[in-house]
Amino acid sequence: MNRPRRFVFYIALTLLIADFAGVAISLHSQNPSDFPPGFDALQAAPNSHKLLFENEFVRVLQVDLPRSGVIPMHHHRWPSLAIDWDTGGDSAHIRYLRPGQPAKDIPAVEAVAHKGVWEIHWMKPEPMHSIEVVSPPKDEMEHASDPPELRIEIKVGQ
Repeated sequence: MNRPRRFVFYIALTLLIADFAGVAISLHSQNPSDFPPGFDALQAAPNSHKLLFENEFVRVLQVDLPRSGVIPMHHHRWPSLAIDWDTGGDSAHIRYLRPGQPAKDIPAVEAVAHKGVWEIHWMKPEPMHSIEVVSPPKDEMEHASDPPELRIEIKVGQ
């Protein structure tokens, strides 16, 4: 299966998961203080989060990690699938910041480049957070043509 067909397959799979799992997921309680108004990713971090598609069931965001600097404090109120094209190689050194918690330092990793594969991760709703890019990957030019990450948010429990 080539990349475009796989991508369409994963989108269809996401919608199927949303249909079957929506009731169970909506029962997951959220603390309203973790998701304050005005801090939705599109509102609070528009330079790194772009809306590609939205309807009453899903919202698809393009997420771009900056070369350096900080993605402002924001949240993702719905569970989601994160879809990323992985070609291996070095990763950026980042810090994941949450209010009232110690920063989570995620050091850069050197890895061998490989044939690209899609990576898919299920993510629970993500309370207020910020990401600081401490240093970009050493081989960042090799990743310049990689597609950005997609985050498919499943709109449940609205």
